[in-house]
Amino acid sequence: MCGGGGIGDIFSGVQNLANAQMADATSKGNARTARSVARAEAEKIKRAGKAGASSARAAAAENGLDVDVGSAAMIQDEHLGDAAFNAAMTIQDADYQAQQIRAQGKMQRNSYGMKAASDLITGGAEIMGWK
Repeated sequence: MCGGGGIGDIFSGVQNLANAQMADATSKGNARTARSVARAEAEKIKRAGKAGASSARAAAAENGLDVDVGSAAMIQDEHLGDAAFNAAMTIQDADYQAQQIRAQGKMQRNSYGMKAASDLITGGAEIMGWK
């Protein structure tokens, strides 16, 4: 495999085991980051919705409307509802992305694991004189 005989194959196998652990840890961290960023963005979206509802309420009050009934209240509710929906979609999208990141990390980890097993078996066989 790496030209160093059995010992070289064993070292290569150990390196692949380390790479497998690193790929798994990296994908976990990246998935957490994606979710964390989405939560922060969702909070921004909710704050913007509250600000929009507040502005709509102030504009309605300024024009002499009763802000707790009718279209003024409905407009406020639309701002808040749209913001809540958009925030939830942002979090849901991030969860999907995080799942994809983890799946890719697991595939990479498994690939390194298979390489490690192959290298270790080859190295052991060469050391035992079976090859």
